[in-house]
Amino acid sequence: MRPSHRLACALALAALVFALGACGPGPEQVDPLSEPVAFSFELANPDEVAGPLFGVMLTPFEPNPMFGGRALAPAAADVEGFVYATIDAALDADGLATGSLISVYDFPRINEALGLEFGWLLFFPPEGCPMTATNAAEAALAPLPYMAVWDGESFVGDEPDVDAIVHFESFERVDGAGGAFTETFVGYVPVASQSAWSAATDGACVPDEEPNATLTVDVAIDAGWQFLRYTSVTTFDGVDTAYADELVSLTLEEIAEAGIIGQALPPGMIPVGSLSGASLRTGPSTLFR
Repeated sequence: MRPSHRLACALALAALVFALGACGPGPEQVDPLSEPVAFSFELANPDEVAGPLFGVMLTPFEPNPMFGGRALAPAAADVEGFVYATIDAALDADGLATGSLISVYDFPRINEALGLEFGWLLFFPPEGCPMTATNAAEAALAPLPYMAVWDGESFVGDEPDVDAIVHFESFERVDGAGGAFTETFVGYVPVASQSAWSAATDGACVPDEEPNATLTVDVAIDAGWQFLRYTSVTTFDGVDTAYADELVSLTLEEIAEAGIIGQALPPGMIPVGSLSGASLRTGPSTLFR
C-alpha cells in the first residue's frame, strides 16, 4: 500500500473512532443545586477579628434551640435544631468573608421564612399592597439568620465561645433644622430556595392603614442561594413623619460587589438602630393577594 493510501486509511479510522465515541454516553450531568456554592461579602471589622466563620440555620418547624440547653459539635450536620450552612468559611482581619454555602438540597425542609424578621412584608403584604407573583405556589424560603466567628471547639458551658457575631445591618441618622431628621436602616439576610419564584408590587404602594407609609417589593428568587435586602427610611420634617420600606433580592454576585453590608461585633454588642428593637408598623394580611 502506498504511503498516501496508508495515511488516508489512518485518518478514516481515526474519524470512525471519534464518531463512535461521540455516540457513546457523555459526562454525567450534575445538578448545580446539589453542590455547595461559593460566596464572599465585606463587613466592617473594627476589632480586626479573624477566624473560621460558622453560619447556622434552624431546622424548619423544629423547636428553637436558642431557648433550651444544647451541646453543639462542629462535625454534626444537624444538632438540636441547628443545620450548619457554611463550608470552609472564614473572616479575615480586613472584614472579607469567603467560603461556601451548603446545597439547598441538604436542608431537611424549606420553611416559609419563619423567623425572618422582615419576611412578613413579603409573605403577608399589608392591605392595599397587592403583589404580582410567578410560581407563587412554590414561594418558600429558608433564611440563614446567624453567623459568628468561632473556632468550632471553644465553649462556655453549653454556649459556643464566639469571637464575633455578624450583623447584616446598618443604621444612619441625619439631623436637620427644627428637629427634622432622616433615619435609614438597611438589613440583609441570606436565603435559600429550592424553587424559582418572584413577587413584586407595582412600584411603591400605600398600605390602607398607613397613609403616611409606602412599601416597595421587587423580589426575584432563583433556585439556590441569594440575599434579601430590607431598607426602611423614616423621615420627620418637623411636623409630619413618613415611612418608606423596600424589600428586594440580590444575587450572590451582586452581594460580592456591594461593598460593606454589615459588621462583625463582639458578643453582646447590638448595633445602633438594630431591627431587633424597631417597631414594625404594618400588619399581615394574605399571601400574594
